[in-house]
Amino acid sequence: MSLAKWRGETVCNRPVTAHSLDALGAENRMLDWENLFKRYVWDDRTTPYLIPVNRLKRQQADYEILAYSVFIGILFGVVSITALTDVGPQGRSPNISLYALSVTFASVIFGYAKNYNAALYLSASPLAGLAYLVFYGLRSDHSLFDTLLVALVLILLLWYSRRVITIARCYSTLREGDDQDTPKRRLFKR
Repeated sequence: MSLAKWRGETVCNRPVTAHSLDALGAENRMLDWENLFKRYVWDDRTTPYLIPVNRLKRQQADYEILAYSVFIGILFGVVSITALTDVGPQGRSPNISLYALSVTFASVIFGYAKNYNAALYLSASPLAGLAYLVFYGLRSDHSLFDTLLVALVLILLLWYSRRVITIARCYSTLREGDDQDTPKRRLFKR
């Protein structure tokens, strides 16, 4: 129900009804911000990060694996490219770039095949990032706050990778969802 109809307002001296046209001639539709937020930002069907792994459905696990793979793939893809420049404190490092590229490839493999070994390899990448910070980050010309912020993000990623490993281990036993579990993607109400 639109706000104008609820208040009993008029447009061009005509009462607003559910199927009336507004002053521009378009049908009176309003965005439902609460449902849009739930649908695209936090919806248990598509963003199930707080649902225990034993209650996940396969489609929910697919969404979570996709989000994790895209995040890790983009992050380490950028690291792979920047390690070949002279920006870092150790200068140009093809070894770091090669490792970051292998993590990027592992995220693609994990995103498509849901392979348990790829999940294990991805879960070791925050440890490698923390080791890099210990050897190069603490003595660099970056501020201590930046280094601690990156360390906090890597620790959170390491904590979350436990869940990803559990999802990868249990993926083949997850139950399928029905068609009602798939949300309908519409911007406007009908």
